[in-house]
Amino acid sequence: MRLEIGIIALVEEVLGVPAERHAQFNWLTNKPSLAHFGEYYPKIVTLFEKIGGDWGGLSTKADGYLTPDAYFPAPYNFIFEFDELQHFTAFRQATLGFYSEDLALGFDRHAYLQLCVKHQEMALQKGTDRFRRKTADFPFPNGRAAQRALFDTFRDWLPPLHGLKPTLRLAEFEVTDILSGKLTGEAAKDYIHSLIGQRLAQMESVR
Repeated sequence: MRLEIGIIALVEEVLGVPAERHAQFNWLTNKPSLAHFGEYYPKIVTLFEKIGGDWGGLSTKADGYLTPDAYFPAPYNFIFEFDELQHFTAFRQATLGFYSEDLALGFDRHAYLQLCVKHQEMALQKGTDRFRRKTADFPFPNGRAAQRALFDTFRDWLPPLHGLKPTLRLAEFEVTDILSGKLTGEAAKDYIHSLIGQRLAQMESVR
């Protein structure tokens, strides 16, 4: 079973709202565009190039949607992402460095940067070769990791530009006791309640 399934179920219990597991938004796609990014477009272009993006390769890709791990509808209106080890690469560290300090986020950017520093080597080693393959838009070894970091940036920057609250993220490292079975039942639910409460308070503090 994918790790995020159980975590999403706990978040649903805490919030009392069922998540949409296959939500799509017409502005959350696999290519950067001026129409979607507005004033952020020059910055996302620079970031794409900084992490090795290839415009020629990007142009050959079919247009597609990026599907979040989950979307929690009204009254919450935020995308939820569960970030496993493979997300904490040097590429993700580079993208996080492009975030402005006043950008509204549903996670602690500085904590994520520290996790990238600590785990980036293991993050590139995780899983099958598909985690390390080249892609059309990032045509080099570990290109998939660079692409993943870019798409995570899309999921962070775009929602507030299109009427949603900031994307709420939980990292695998925050819930190891739940994933290992050390924390279960009401104790696990209480712990998730605390984490989600912290994230929601952070969202409110930047509004």
